[in-house]
Amino acid sequence: MFLEILEYITANKIQVLTLTWEHFYLFLISTSIAFVVGLFVSILASQEGKEKLNTFLISLTGACQAIPSIAVIAIAFLFVGIGAYPSIIALIIYSIVPIVFNASSGFQNIDPKIIEAARGMGYTNIKIITHIKIPIAMPVIMAGVRSAATINIGTAAIASIIGGGGLGDLIFIGLKLDKSAILLVGAILTALLAIIVDFLLYLLEQKIVPTGLKT
Repeated sequence: MFLEILEYITANKIQVLTLTWEHFYLFLISTSIAFVVGLFVSILASQEGKEKLNTFLISLTGACQAIPSIAVIAIAFLFVGIGAYPSIIALIIYSIVPIVFNASSGFQNIDPKIIEAARGMGYTNIKIITHIKIPIAMPVIMAGVRSAATINIGTAAIASIIGGGGLGDLIFIGLKLDKSAILLVGAILTALLAIIVDFLLYLLEQKIVPTGLKT
C-alpha cells in the first residue's frame, strides 16, 4: 500500500500540490476571517454591563459546537451554491465557534479588580482591551485558534462536495473509484497539514503569550 501511495503522488505530483494549496488556501482565508470576526464579537460582548450577553454568547457557541460540519456545509450550499466561496463561508461559520467560545470565556474570567486598577491608572477602554484583556486572555484565545484550525482543515476536506476543491477531492475520488491509495493520499496529507499548522500555531503562541501566562 505504501508503494501505491508513493507511486500515485509521484505520477500526479502537480495535481497533489495544487489540491494541497487549494486546501491550505481555504483554511487560511476562512480561519483568518473567523479569527478577526470572532475576536471582535468577543471584545464587544466583554464590555462592562454586558456580562449577560457574554454569558449568552458562551452558551450559544458551546451549543453550536454540537452541530455537524456537514450540516453547516449543506446550509451554505442551499443559500450560496457551489464553489470555493460557499466553502469558505461554511468554514468561517464552523471555525468561528471555538474562537468566540474561548475568547469570550477568557475575557469573562479576567479578575474585575485588574480592570478597575487599570481604570484607576487612567487607562482608556482601548488600552484596557489591548494591554490588559487580550494579553491575559491570549492563552485561552490561542487554544481556540488552534482548535479552530484543526477543525477547519478537517472540515475543508468535506467542503469539496460543494466544489470547494482541496484534498477532499482525492478522498472522494478514491471512494468513487474504490482506490484506497488515492483516498489515503488525501487523508494523510490532510492530517499532515493539520499537524504542521497546529505546530506552527504552537510556535506562534510561545512568541506572543506573555511569559507568566504560558502553560
